[in-house]
Amino acid sequence: MFRKPEDVRMTKEESEGYGQKINAPSAKYENVEFTSEETPAEEGRKTEKLSEEEIKKRVGEQNYKNIKDDKSIGSINS
Repeated sequence: MFRKPEDVRMTKEESEGYGQKINAPSAKYENVEFTSEETPAEEGRKTEKLSEEEIKKRVGEQNYKNIKDDKSIGSINS
């Protein structure tokens, strides 16, 4: 791509084209609606409830014990 010197301004058309090129990757996700039959792959996936053993394996047994024995109230904002 041709590079202009920094002190030269873009034309309106060049500026609009550049903006559209930069915005294109995120624009495809804007204003997207799904009907009830069409669900995105990630949202449509259902997961099984984890067993206590699986939770202990993932977070560590001591972390699991600490959270089970904790009598304090969690953050309201979380």
